[in-house]
Amino acid sequence: VLEKPNTNSNISSQIIYGEGFKILSKNKNFYKIKNLYDNYIGFISKKVKRDKKFKPTHKIKTLKSKVYLGSENRKKKLTGKYLPFGSKVELLKKNKNLIMFDKNKWIKFNDICPVSNKDINFTKIFKLFLNCPYKWGGKTFEGIDCSALVQIFYKFNNKFFPRDTIEQVRQKKGLRTKKKFNKGDIIF
Repeated sequence: VLEKPNTNSNISSQIIYGEGFKILSKNKNFYKIKNLYDNYIGFISKKVKRDKKFKPTHKIKTLKSKVYLGSENRKKKLTGKYLPFGSKVELLKKNKNLIMFDKNKWIKFNDICPVSNKDINFTKIFKLFLNCPYKWGGKTFEGIDCSALVQIFYKFNNKFFPRDTIEQVRQKKGLRTKKKFNKGDIIF
């Protein structure tokens, strides 16, 4: 998601596979969109594929899941293509240890769980991202920022949490001064 409708614009956030968005306006090469999860507004390329009939059944529970391409009987790894943690997919077909989530696109069954599943072990989820680089606006294994990391935990557990730190502070409105902190406290 870009700040402006220009390929040289700064990235303000990311939309990962399976996230919904509403198109607010169109210009020559870009859509101005609003993310349906957190109401984040920005610009995306018109090349982004959108399926209005999409009904997610599962989500990625690993840092990234390799995408395989091919028919039900012959599949090969799609070089460099992965679905990131928290991506939502629709289980269309299962074949041994793989599931088809899009036409002739497959991922490992062990990389997914039902969308209703929760994992409140934040340490386990945060450790998935330990060696990921910091990237302003990032939400994936390729790069992630601090507010996205917190948001991803909440979103994976089917709870709303804002995208930006300033909004997260407003949401939490915790104690202003605290002498003793507990594991799991969010400190801004």
